[in-house]
Amino acid sequence: MPRFHHRAQGAIITPQDVAYGLSEGNPLAGLIDGFCLAPAAGGDLETRPVIHVQLRRGVMLSAVEGDRLAKSCQYGVLRQLAAAGRDFGQSAEEDPPGHEIAIRLHAHGAGPFADTSAPAHRSPLRDGAA
Repeated sequence: MPRFHHRAQGAIITPQDVAYGLSEGNPLAGLIDGFCLAPAAGGDLETRPVIHVQLRRGVMLSAVEGDRLAKSCQYGVLRQLAAAGRDFGQSAEEDPPGHEIAIRLHAHGAGPFADTSAPAHRSPLRDGAA
């Protein structure tokens, strides 16, 4: 299973961590069809993780609903990383900006999900499981 290495603190984020974080305890998880991980350069040239989330086919969200889903996903992934013992929780207190995880929502088949010949790191999220 592909891994995304968060270089700022050496934390490893796996697709399994993301799947659990997006689905467990997230009342809006039913809106999510899949996800993929990608790095994004921050202003300080550190690599920050970005989780691209594909919405289920036909799901349309207002800006407020999208923001609520993104925050719920972000909180869940951060909670999962801390619970998984990735030394993420303690180091997040020491360097909060170094632990930013961006969530980008995309309509079904849009953004990084538009290319059907995509790499294997694009994981489906169905019924709360990856």
